[in-house]
Amino acid sequence: METKIKILNAAKKEFIEKGFGNASMRHIAKEVGITATALYRHYENKEDIFDAIVCPAVRAWNSFCVTENTRQCDMARSSGLEEMWNDISQTRMIVDMVYADYDENKLLFFGSEGTKYADFLHELVTRVQDCTLRFMDELKDKGIKVNDVDEKEMHLLLSAQYSAMLEMLKHDYSYEDALHNADTVSMFFREGWRKYLGF
Repeated sequence: METKIKILNAAKKEFIEKGFGNASMRHIAKEVGITATALYRHYENKEDIFDAIVCPAVRAWNSFCVTENTRQCDMARSSGLEEMWNDISQTRMIVDMVYADYDENKLLFFGSEGTKYADFLHELVTRVQDCTLRFMDELKDKGIKVNDVDEKEMHLLLSAQYSAMLEMLKHDYSYEDALHNADTVSMFFREGWRKYLGF
């Protein structure tokens, strides 16, 4: 287990410095103090190592998509739409989640070209969009007026919002600055979303 931890730490450094494509299994092995052959006994290839590194961040995002959708929808159902719109905790939750696995998220979103995670942001936004559209259908069924939205346009706007949050990670904002800017992003997009979605 100790060797695997050393491998992941060395690989994380290698991926951050060189990117996935230019990272070298041989160099990772050398940093750990083992042979390349020994490294391959632990991990079959670079993809397996990358997957092991970003796994905590991926799990956190997957959980966030499920629990946050439930939390917001339940809030709207129990306390009303106004209470949901006034809730500004989501962007702060994202900051906490991202900064808890800082390097892993940085690799996931900015160093995953050439891996199965290259489109992770697009897939994340699609999941958020699908949840929002389902909730809008629920509101329509209850007789609440909502706007008809173009799904491509909606995807563009969601991508802009999540990209704005991730810019703080890309440019190494301090945690305190990230929290401050998360509130600004929340305020900016909240008003736009209310007008765009119509409820």
